[in-house]
Amino acid sequence: MKKISNIKALSVCTLYSVFCTLVSCVNDDTTLDMKGMFSPNGETVNTRFEQSMAYDDARGEIHLDMKADDYMIYVCTDSHITKKTHKNLDYFMAQYRAETAPKLAIHLGDLIDAQKNMECADSIIHYAGQTSADTLFLTPGNHDIYFKQWTIFRELFGTGIYWFDTNNGDKKLDLFICLDTAEGTLGTRQLKWLKDLLAQKSKEGYRRIIVFTHTHFWKQDDSQGHTSNLSMEETYELTSLFAQYGVQFVWSGHQHARQSVIYKGVNYLVLDATKDEESGQAYMTVDAGNSMIYHYWNYPAE
Repeated sequence: MKKISNIKALSVCTLYSVFCTLVSCVNDDTTLDMKGMFSPNGETVNTRFEQSMAYDDARGEIHLDMKADDYMIYVCTDSHITKKTHKNLDYFMAQYRAETAPKLAIHLGDLIDAQKNMECADSIIHYAGQTSADTLFLTPGNHDIYFKQWTIFRELFGTGIYWFDTNNGDKKLDLFICLDTAEGTLGTRQLKWLKDLLAQKSKEGYRRIIVFTHTHFWKQDDSQGHTSNLSMEETYELTSLFAQYGVQFVWSGHQHARQSVIYKGVNYLVLDATKDEESGQAYMTVDAGNSMIYHYWNYPAE
């Protein structure tokens, strides 16, 4: 038994040594954030929640007048851009800007691939914070907060947790709720905020409620460490909450593969990625009228 214990102790020490070596060898241009893969590295989700709420309160509510019952929604995710690789995101933004119908756009997180790229992303999407004049909305992904990048994300984009709605000038249309799941959890404060918001807004006569976030709800693998998926307990609570308050759609990314699951009457859609290096990827457009008509569009091949 003593020898086995020594072997175990040696193995733990060896693994720890390898881990420390990998961490020390990471330069600040790599996509490998070893600390972030195993534990939060930077502000926790509860801190990000408080900072997002402060921004939201100062900015005020967002009510988008679409001038009609029907409008277009452009949705992409996981662009993982660097200063040199952002062809697909450029294409997505060009298609969105060329749309002549009333519109808004949503990016479901992992905007960048590694640090030093957030400013490049800001220049591509020309984003200046959510206001009534801005129609592109963001949720942070795990890559967006790795390397303690939340500070930069917040400086450029202000918030990762918020809601907005659309109207036709006379009546409310749709409610959109953005959640921060970049750390693989909502945390206690964001969860309470969500419960209170749904309890209030579900009574206000919206034709549909759409939740969007980065981390998807239906487990596929553990490739992203602690950010791979929400815990089973949290998934159960959230799916029950969405069903209780009539959420119709939950949109997310993270797994780089399309998926559609209907659970308790809620349609969970996971989108393909926008990353340049991955083939067969696509973005989504939605014709949002009395019904929701989805189309998936492949990015042009090289």
